[in-house]
Amino acid sequence: MKRYQKYDLFLNLFLVFTTSSSVAAWAIWESLDLLWGLIIGASQMLTLAKPYFLFPKYIKVFSEKKGQWQTLTVEVEELWHKLDRNAIDKSEVWEIYTDIRKRMADLDQTPEDIIFFKHGSLHKEAETTCNNYLNKI
Repeated sequence: MKRYQKYDLFLNLFLVFTTSSSVAAWAIWESLDLLWGLIIGASQMLTLAKPYFLFPKYIKVFSEKKGQWQTLTVEVEELWHKLDRNAIDKSEVWEIYTDIRKRMADLDQTPEDIIFFKHGSLHKEAETTCNNYLNKI
């Protein structure tokens, strides 16, 4: 999610910069007209393509899912502690656990227009973060 937030931020900053500076840099146009033409052309192409990048949608969907996953994680931890203290009947445990698993499966569903890309470095970073967290417990 952080990656998409960065992409969206940099894209917006580039578009703001090129839009506002294209008029302000009128004097530079005379000496670097080809460069400015390329920059403005790229800016216009990005403006047209921006709705298809879906960065804001990725951010919204993954932010919502992150909150829901955190809630489910807390529920699993609470269930584990209840079971550990014998504060819950084992038949109740299975019922609650099954409900949590169903909600986890629902969370794995995403809108059809969300495209997943494989990011090996992000996967390794996530595993490292997870392992560090688990080692602290």
